[in-house]
Amino acid sequence: MFRTLTSILAFTLFLEFVSFGQKMNSLTPAEQKSGWVLLFDGKTTNGWRGAYSDKFPSHGWVVKNGELRGELSDGAESGDGGDIVTMKKYRNFEMVFDWKLGKGGNSGVKYFIEERQPKPAKGSQAGYEYQLIDDADYIYMDKHLPQDLKTASIYDVVAAQKPDVQLEIWHTSKIVVNKNHLEHWLDGKKVLSVNRTDEAFKKGVADSKFKDYQGFADIPEGRILLQDHGHSVAFRNIKIKEL
Repeated sequence: MFRTLTSILAFTLFLEFVSFGQKMNSLTPAEQKSGWVLLFDGKTTNGWRGAYSDKFPSHGWVVKNGELRGELSDGAESGDGGDIVTMKKYRNFEMVFDWKLGKGGNSGVKYFIEERQPKPAKGSQAGYEYQLIDDADYIYMDKHLPQDLKTASIYDVVAAQKPDVQLEIWHTSKIVVNKNHLEHWLDGKKVLSVNRTDEAFKKGVADSKFKDYQGFADIPEGRILLQDHGHSVAFRNIKIKEL
């Protein structure tokens, strides 16, 4: 029996390495040498805290099976455990993360989070959001989503160029910020590239819900935020390299 269990465990670990190329929530020696660091170790919430808080939320987020999970509640924006942010601020960086979203789900990864005062009375802190959402079936204001509210877009500002994403499977995303140049990648393909000095970006901000957020078009740095939108979402392999 013991030998059988050992064999099963060994085979499971083998599949993990074969399927993903390396152990979950880890860095290769080459990644470590080039400056990558993990933002999630697969076991704890170290390095994260609640937005506008000095503590990690007591509910709404859990670590399970090597995943950082936002739990299903009522679908309200930042209404359950609340958003979580990195302890550290970032300016120029490359960030990679795996994510999985349930049907009808909505979440996001934001950057340049400043935690301005006063704290928003309702909803999430403003920032540049790599949108994560059920592209095909999420209903917004009684309509299907416009392109700039779909997955991998800079939410409400710049639309990603891609087909609707499949849900309930793992995807890999990448965010690149190099001074004013921004890129969003999805599953190995660049789906958005824009410069913050471009008129298209400025117009996107002017036409968005952030038009009255002073300085939104040129925020210099901020924290990374994982959004609690009351839907089931999971993250793993979250890593970042400063440029």
